[in-house]
Amino acid sequence: MRSSGSGASSRLPAQRFKNLPVKKTSHTFGILTTPAKDIFHSNYHRGLLSGILPRVKALGGQVKILMMPSRPYASLDQILQENSLDGLLILTWRWIHPSIACLIEKTRNARVLVVNDPLPGLRVNLVYTDTDAGMRQAVAHLVKKGRSRIGMIHGPISVTFKSGKKKTRVPFIDTRLKRSGFLKALRAERVPTHSKWIRAGDANTEAEGFRVMKAWLLEKTLPAAIVCGNDDLSFGALKALREAGRRVPHDIAVVGFDDNERARSAKPPLTTVRQPLASMGKDAVDILVRQIKRPGAALHKKYRPQLIVRKTT
Repeated sequence: MRSSGSGASSRLPAQRFKNLPVKKTSHTFGILTTPAKDIFHSNYHRGLLSGILPRVKALGGQVKILMMPSRPYASLDQILQENSLDGLLILTWRWIHPSIACLIEKTRNARVLVVNDPLPGLRVNLVYTDTDAGMRQAVAHLVKKGRSRIGMIHGPISVTFKSGKKKTRVPFIDTRLKRSGFLKALRAERVPTHSKWIRAGDANTEAEGFRVMKAWLLEKTLPAAIVCGNDDLSFGALKALREAGRRVPHDIAVVGFDDNERARSAKPPLTTVRQPLASMGKDAVDILVRQIKRPGAALHKKYRPQLIVRKTT
């Protein structure tokens, strides 16, 4: 196995990256992610896998799905070596285990790539969405539609891990970036901020979107529009609004984030911020192939999302 690369991270120009050829390979790639029961049924993961798996197959490689062992890994190189991997993709890296988050934050490794949660100073490869740009598009769209009272439902601010009686809290960067981007977008549009109109779920799930929205509907004053941290939260919110007899978008407009495969068929079809998940997955594989062949400074590529307007606004 080749040793990990050295040097600071560097941004990868989109055009230069697009024009670089990637030859066929027989490399083995690992995918490490949250050990939740149904993680690969999540729309977010399926979007990434729709880019990762076909690209690996087209290049003649193979994929191993990894689970976190009971004994934490001592290094990123240990994960590569023990699993006979040439490259490693880590998805939802803040949710796996505190030790994994710590290794990624503190370790330099050219053969490891993480998706989203772009903490400053990471020295592993990274592909991520510009969440600020996505929130700006969502809020600006709502303002143009005449909505000046805008709220938000997002996922948890932190993730809690239990080991015996000990609890460790790890900040969830995705939620914090989306919340921050939402608040910046409100200020840019000169829309008043109401802290009581920013609600957190315990998870980024449809069930949590439903629970939070159902409780919110019991209150007297509601926003005219709600931006959700992902599409699954939006689906739950739409269900709660529908059951309460609220009309979308006449009574309350709803905007999601991801544009997963259910967004078009939602009732009503969901306006959402599209992350180019398939492209991110494909490019992640290509970045690792190049780093395996010629290790260098970590490559970071940012993707601009796109607002997809449908019937919920």
